[in-house]
Amino acid sequence: MKDKSFVSIFAGIYKYILILLTLIMFVIVGSNVFARFVLNSSLGWADELARFIFIWISFLGAVYAYTTDDHVGLNFVVAKIKSARVQNIVSIISDLFILLVVGFITYYGYIVAVSATNVSPALYIPMSLIYAVVPVSGLMMVVINLMKIKKHIELYIKDEKEKSNVMKDIGGAE
Repeated sequence: MKDKSFVSIFAGIYKYILILLTLIMFVIVGSNVFARFVLNSSLGWADELARFIFIWISFLGAVYAYTTDDHVGLNFVVAKIKSARVQNIVSIISDLFILLVVGFITYYGYIVAVSATNVSPALYIPMSLIYAVVPVSGLMMVVINLMKIKKHIELYIKDEKEKSNVMKDIGGAE
């Protein structure tokens, strides 16, 4: 299935980007702690850069969690539905609501990002670059959501349930 391979490749690369950003943030914060407590001189830019990287990690991490279905949800309730068709209809409706919310966040995040004219105090980075994570991550979530909707429609047509280990994970029986 072409979508699965794309999602798997995307998630794999994405995970390493998140790990790299986390390591960079760890080094920056560690360096600043060392400088502050050993050298008695703080790195003025370190807190700001660490904060900006953390913001990007948070939003990009949300995309990764959504891609791998690791977000908090009530999947076990949907998994208990006996009918494959009803299960897929509930999933499609849920995904449409998620699409609506992510669409709003993306749209208004874009408006905020392009209208920002200020720069950060220590690094002089345009704040629009920091705010850009909202529409960027939102757009990625929209694409992933549309792929999920497509998958649930295909499963509805085939009258098949989504393959899930949710019930086994929580100790239930399918």
